[in-house]
Amino acid sequence: MKFNISKLILLCFLFTLTLPAFSQVSTRSRKVAPEKVAVTFTDHLWYGAGFGLSFNSGYGNLAGSTFSVGLSPMVGYKLNNIFSVGPRFEIQYTNGRYQAYTNTPVVKFNGIDFGAGVFARAKFVRILFAHVELSYINRVYPIDFNANFDKIVTERFGDNQFLVGLGYTSGTIASSEISLLYDLNASSQSTSLPLVYRLGFTYKF
Repeated sequence: MKFNISKLILLCFLFTLTLPAFSQVSTRSRKVAPEKVAVTFTDHLWYGAGFGLSFNSGYGNLAGSTFSVGLSPMVGYKLNNIFSVGPRFEIQYTNGRYQAYTNTPVVKFNGIDFGAGVFARAKFVRILFAHVELSYINRVYPIDFNANFDKIVTERFGDNQFLVGLGYTSGTIASSEISLLYDLNASSQSTSLPLVYRLGFTYKF
């Protein structure tokens, strides 16, 4: 059998032409694994804020009226799909107008309360959560008039709170929520109820 060099060259040339096509078919037939998206610290965060607005007729023994507005931002870190922890802050502004007697001047009162704390939450179903919080609140109180009845005498007090309770959330990415908490650290000598009612909004909770 004679060795035909021209036929060998022709076969090698045809093989070279078909090799890229086989390579493309092989690549398409392989499954491409999806790229893993890195989870960052901010992906675990959710945000919230509470709002307070109230009107009252006087304070204690002082006759008059008061108006209060408050804001309480918070940030939560999701440990998993159920539990989250984070800080919470609170600030409230109060404006009051008091008068000792009909012939005395009307005296204005302006006070700012502030506080901070840490909380833990357990979202055990989509719309319900348990809330535990340790916080410190510093409040200013109008106590009495001075001797000339033209100025309010005030005092500041700090309160440590240990709050536990339940809350309801609408369960969407931007949700409204309400919660009712009980202060386990409330003084038994206080006439104020140890209940805290909150209304707020959250994002990504």
